[in-house]
Amino acid sequence: MNVAADAPTDGEVMGLLIEETRRFLAREVDPAAIEASGRIPDRVVAAAASAGLFALTIPESHGGLGLPLRSAGTIVAELARVDRSVATMVGLHAGLGTRSLVVHGSEARRARWLPALAEGERVGAFGATEAGEGSDLQAIRTIARPEGSGLRIDGEKSYVTNGGFAGLYTLLVRTPGLGGERSFSMVCVPRETPGLSVGPEEDKLGIRASSTVTVRLDDVYVPSDHLLGAPGAGMDLAHEALGWGRVVMATGCTGTARYALDATLAHVTARRQFHRPIGDFDAARLQVSTMAATLFAMESLADRAASAAEAGGDLTGLSAAAKVFCSEGAFAICDAALQLHGAMGFLEQTGVARALRDCRITRIFEGANDVLLVHLGAGLLVARARPETPTSGHPAFDEFDHRLARLVAENRAEFGVRGTQRQLLTSRLARAEVCALAARASLDRAATEPESAELAAFAVEQLTREGHRQLDALRFIQEDERAAAALSKRAYSPWASGRSA
Repeated sequence: MNVAADAPTDGEVMGLLIEETRRFLAREVDPAAIEASGRIPDRVVAAAASAGLFALTIPESHGGLGLPLRSAGTIVAELARVDRSVATMVGLHAGLGTRSLVVHGSEARRARWLPALAEGERVGAFGATEAGEGSDLQAIRTIARPEGSGLRIDGEKSYVTNGGFAGLYTLLVRTPGLGGERSFSMVCVPRETPGLSVGPEEDKLGIRASSTVTVRLDDVYVPSDHLLGAPGAGMDLAHEALGWGRVVMATGCTGTARYALDATLAHVTARRQFHRPIGDFDAARLQVSTMAATLFAMESLADRAASAAEAGGDLTGLSAAAKVFCSEGAFAICDAALQLHGAMGFLEQTGVARALRDCRITRIFEGANDVLLVHLGAGLLVARARPETPTSGHPAFDEFDHRLARLVAENRAEFGVRGTQRQLLTSRLARAEVCALAARASLDRAATEPESAELAAFAVEQLTREGHRQLDALRFIQEDERAAAALSKRAYSPWASGRSA
């Protein structure tokens, strides 16, 4: 579908694309059947291509729609509202699967691959993680050695989304011959390259129909122009792509959460217990209000991160915060939805259990939340100062924000760079910072949406309370560290000696 040819304005393009996406979902996507099959049917992939869903972030000059990140995120959220496996396929392609090629590929490579990627003839995949190294990208072992006018690659990438049917793999590899032993580069490897093979599909808790495989590279040779960006710049490119991808994931989480909230509202207003709708009970009212407020804050922070990306700002901290907040918020909303459905929520027919399973992975992939929080908190401690935020006019938020800034400065002065090694310190500061960012984004959104003022106020109240709880917990770090060291040593002891408890 050539949406751009049918509409002269950006708003009309988006309106048409949203309509086309909803038609695609209604006609082609049966989430229960797709999950049961364990794969996305070829006809669904083909229909997604016809709907323009693989063209979202590909430049118009190369056959795509050239959508900004906010608009692409809107489409991913629409998909995630119905089927998270399909949303994962499209979101990965639009983000990690193609971003580095779009920004850093040579014109020859872009001209060769981007049109096919936009048409869905090739689907993009991304590989950085390796089985033994996990989140430690500096420890990856896949290596590309210069040979003639190209590179010889050997290694293995794990948990590669879209990997089972992808046509182009963007891989982070070690390139010691291109800048020293600690040099890393990003390289594109087409599916048909001799020596590239994929393992069987993984059996997963959620997003069961999405493709997740191990990709093996045995004596794979590619020309040197398959490198993306400058030789040795791979780690920077990986973090740049991950920042973009995390925002796409955050927007997907808002779609899943929207489905769970809508399902809950339909249920609690229709289901009667003790001669009244269960939604009339105070406990249910509070749960539903919290779900709605959390979703409002999720949407606000994801939109803030996407806007920053479009403005060319540094996404490192903001994208991590959006990914952490939206992935945890979506899971909390889905969990509350299941609880409010009661036993019915535990049955597959409602779809709530599937939503809960599907969103669980978002706290792990594209950077485990625990790791992102440690890095985010460490960044607060090594920065010269936490960026000042203007007074919001919301007294509770302003008081919390000033307290957070003060405690960051105090801990920076006391510990300096040593504080970055204290993970309880960094993670608690980071969680407070995430609360502050989500609250500020919610307030700014409410300023342009007066009808949402009451919901935003409740969201900010909840966020400032949680932020204060994280800051209060700073007082107990030493006690928690001592207790954790002693108790974990006791728990680890039988396993460390080679026997179970």
